[in-house]
Amino acid sequence: MYQLLHFKPKEIEVSWKRLVNLGYTHDYLGNELKSDDQMLELYPQDFIVAKNASDYFVRTAQFVDELLTRYYGLEPYYNVSNPDDLIGHLICALAPHTSGGVLSRIIGWADCSGGYAHPLFHASKRRNCDGDEDAIMLLMDGLLNFSREILPANRGGQMDAPLVLTTRLNPTEVDKEALNVDSGWYYERDFYESTQTSPHPKTIADRVDFVERRLGTVAAVRGYGFTHDCHSISAGPGLSAYKTLDTMIDKMNGQLDLGHRLRAVDVRKVASSVIRSHFLPDLRGNLNAFARQKVRCLKCGHSYRRMPIAGKCIQQSKASNAGFGSLGVTKSAGDLCNGNLALTVSEGAVRKYIKVTQHVMEKYGVDTYTKQNVEWLANSTDSLFQNDRARQMSLSDFL
Repeated sequence: MYQLLHFKPKEIEVSWKRLVNLGYTHDYLGNELKSDDQMLELYPQDFIVAKNASDYFVRTAQFVDELLTRYYGLEPYYNVSNPDDLIGHLICALAPHTSGGVLSRIIGWADCSGGYAHPLFHASKRRNCDGDEDAIMLLMDGLLNFSREILPANRGGQMDAPLVLTTRLNPTEVDKEALNVDSGWYYERDFYESTQTSPHPKTIADRVDFVERRLGTVAAVRGYGFTHDCHSISAGPGLSAYKTLDTMIDKMNGQLDLGHRLRAVDVRKVASSVIRSHFLPDLRGNLNAFARQKVRCLKCGHSYRRMPIAGKCIQQSKASNAGFGSLGVTKSAGDLCNGNLALTVSEGAVRKYIKVTQHVMEKYGVDTYTKQNVEWLANSTDSLFQNDRARQMSLSDFL
């Protein structure tokens, strides 16, 4: 999902007359809306959906209508036959691994792989604005097809389910990252002159019109400015390079190759930062998870904190036929499951970032501390999966 503050009716494939009915009566300059070329400021809880998702939402709306009529005996709600019929309908936006949905409204379609919404809206879902994946659903779908009875009982079972719904966005309750959005129309000359000495950003923050300084007023949600216009919001890449590039090495090369072209970027510092903030914590966490993992039976699914001495599953088998077996009555005490046991964390999951980390260090270079830290963790991983005393050797080792 991407952030957006302003748009033109022609960019979202909706006529200006239709937008007037949705509340967009004037453009960002205060002039009455009379053209598809006028610039409008996006309302904080409006959503511009990806065009390639339009057919899915049409079919979902038709399914909900059929469910209402055939199962509940009610009148259909959506009555849609094409994407234009969904303009103005409410949706529920839900970020991954959360349980709180946010109310929104479809106002148009964009030629992109994600969707456009206000920075405050993204922050209200506990997401930032750097292209993370997100989820939206028709509101009636979320209300009609939701029940706590069907949620898993295990840990994490209530994630990705709209347990609560926020109907009104409050700028004072969102993450501070969204409050750091620059909302000014221009920069003073004094601001440009101050940058010549490369000061810390906090020392000149009072010269920039951040959203945080507007809290408590209408300007916190309306009247955001911009300094440069564009021909179309869909003129950029149609799909993020993070999806088009296959391997993590390709993604790292793409990021650091771009850093080589920017004079303001020190590629060596970027490489060190990525390794310290992403790869090393992931490697440490996976090593810890591997050492503390359980073993699981491939037959009955039972998990053990410690490997049974028998090397097999020692749970008593339950009768699979009808009768008392359906009530949980087990067979004789000697009849065990004997299923094969498997690890829940694999060696590949622990090693997945070691090669790409070593590639980044060799090609771009990192500071000595980061390099030694990586080497120490890599050696610890090798020691975990290899027997230091019994090492397989070849004839070349004796030459």
